[in-house]
Amino acid sequence: MILKLLSYPRSLLATLVFPFWTIFIALSVVLMSFTIRSRYWEDQFVYNWCRFTCWMFGVSVETRGLENIPQGGCLFVFNHTSFFDIFAMAGYLGSFRFGAKIELFKIPIFGAALVRAGILPIARHRRDTVLKVYQAAEVRIKAGERFALSPEGTRQDTEILAPFKSGPFVFAINAKAPIVPVIVKGALAVMPKGHIPNWGAWRRVITLEVLPPISPAPYSIEQRPELQKVVYKTMAPYFPNFQESGR
Repeated sequence: MILKLLSYPRSLLATLVFPFWTIFIALSVVLMSFTIRSRYWEDQFVYNWCRFTCWMFGVSVETRGLENIPQGGCLFVFNHTSFFDIFAMAGYLGSFRFGAKIELFKIPIFGAALVRAGILPIARHRRDTVLKVYQAAEVRIKAGERFALSPEGTRQDTEILAPFKSGPFVFAINAKAPIVPVIVKGALAVMPKGHIPNWGAWRRVITLEVLPPISPAPYSIEQRPELQKVVYKTMAPYFPNFQESGR
């Protein structure tokens, strides 16, 4: 009971600190880009931003199946329910870059940091623009970079697996990148839409379960729906709507 009561001022204080912490990290990334371009140091800033954010809100992250992450470039696909999906994954799954909604790139300093760090700008309602972004990133993934995209397209209000959009699978097929499904559990409880993180709970746990990679090699662009179904059926048993959907 005492820890629950203490969680309220802790979450309020962390919410006040978070913007300043984010500005500090964003400024550091931008300023560093004018002197050196180092993926290693960019990753360190990302790791620290995400891990410290989890720590100050009382969030622990547990990982399973890290041995399933292949060497070289790949595409993580994950279920998306909360901003803390990103903090947990980017803090604990190693080096990768994610796709972020294009509106975030308009935020002063933070948007510039996203560009410098190589985050993919996703205009969710402009499919042609998104496919051009993926096309430009193919060279990067073939060079060994890893990316993470939500095939559901947007955050879900409940911990279910929503129908998938086609874009990430077109990207994987064209880039010949292994698709690595990641099951995120617990992030919704930490921060539902419109809520202060961990409000009323001193500590919560997010689990990340990395599933074995799925090769897109047997599939052409025309066969993209088949690949999409394979990935969906691989992830669906981890969610309560699996039996209801019949997928």
